[in-house]
Amino acid sequence: MDCEKDNETKAEALEFSRIDDAMEWLEKHKAEVALGTVVSIAGVAFVLTTGGAGALVLVPLAL
Repeated sequence: MDCEKDNETKAEALEFSRIDDAMEWLEKHKAEVALGTVVSIAGVAFVLTTGGAGALVLVPLAL
């Protein structure tokens, strides 16, 4: 049980150099990502949210 908890807390950091690569990855893994996930694209942080029709949307993170 402890091993499972350790694996749950270790999220793999993903960084993308192009928006196309990030969108392709998100399309393939949309069932795995959580809303509010921060995605880094070319050094810019985006937050994953949903649109009105349930589409995944990347919104620039403003600090």
